[in-house]
Amino acid sequence: MTSNADSRFDAETVVRVATITALGRFEIELKDSAGKRHVISLPLSTAVDLGCLIHDLSQGAPYLVGGISAARPTKK
Repeated sequence: MTSNADSRFDAETVVRVATITALGRFEIELKDSAGKRHVISLPLSTAVDLGCLIHDLSQGAPYLVGGISAARPTKK
């Protein structure tokens, strides 16, 4: 995938996610392997779009996480 982005941040860990309802935004805080952190702030509608894209990816490619499905077990 090619990109015309102005910068790149290779995240290693998701530190925090939060919905800021007063501002109508969703925040994701990420950390790289050196400990540098970035906060990504999205309008809630964009966060929903991103969530749908991630969900679609996770449904079609469980092998990307070592062959383990991230689906939650059903309750008996």
